[in-house]
Amino acid sequence: MPQTWHLAVLGIVQGLTEFLPVSSSAHLVFAEAVLGVPRAGVLLEAVVHLGTVGAVLLVYGRDLARVLAVWLRRPLDLGGPGRLVWLLACTSLVTGALGFAFREPLEASFASVRWTALQLVVTGLVLWFTGERSRRRAEELTWQDAGWIGLAQAVAIVPGISRSGITIAAALWRGLAREEAARYSFLASVPAILGAAAFSVGKEWSAAGSFGYTPSGMLVAFSAALASGAAAIVWLVNVVRRGRLRSFSYYCWTVGGTIFVVSLLGGIR
Repeated sequence: MPQTWHLAVLGIVQGLTEFLPVSSSAHLVFAEAVLGVPRAGVLLEAVVHLGTVGAVLLVYGRDLARVLAVWLRRPLDLGGPGRLVWLLACTSLVTGALGFAFREPLEASFASVRWTALQLVVTGLVLWFTGERSRRRAEELTWQDAGWIGLAQAVAIVPGISRSGITIAAALWRGLAREEAARYSFLASVPAILGAAAFSVGKEWSAAGSFGYTPSGMLVAFSAALASGAAAIVWLVNVVRRGRLRSFSYYCWTVGGTIFVVSLLGGIR
């Protein structure tokens, strides 16, 4: 049965690593294995992901409200400031379609520590090849750009692939300025994470009690993820602005490689 402090730790791990480009899913899998916390499917992951949605809204809520207000006044204006809403919808549609189509093998992949470690190494490679190529704003993305970012976000459902890392990298490759790439990545996370998390919570909540998960414990995990996630967003935006995203590659390679070797030796299963 998980202790309250276990859930607080897992919430903090999720909040920090959801937005830092080091894969929250990988770190949750690793942390659960180290702490010996039983897995109720992907229920815990879903709850702490809802906490990180709250973190995005805490930091970017005013920006998102402004964009939505403009869009609501002129929803069919595809060339104005409200265009960002349609671009985010395009990204979310691609992510949702691919995530739904491959949901069963993706959920099953969370059970393998070794596979997760390998994908974290892949994340490091993706980050290594990032770089700003132009100075476009998010509102200037094309539909193809939004689709490619949606594809990248769908790939990040695989545990070990960082959602923030691969979507920021994709946005940079498609020509966004550094800070705009981070902004678009975080805003795009809201519908993607909210939809997947709500689906998982509704599907698996009834089984929570048999694994020792209580509503109060889940609230602790949610709150810890929200607070640590907001701090991580603010810090990462500053890192991306200075062009230092690739420095996280070393972390991904070190942690992923170490966990992989330890799993081979039987230290973590």
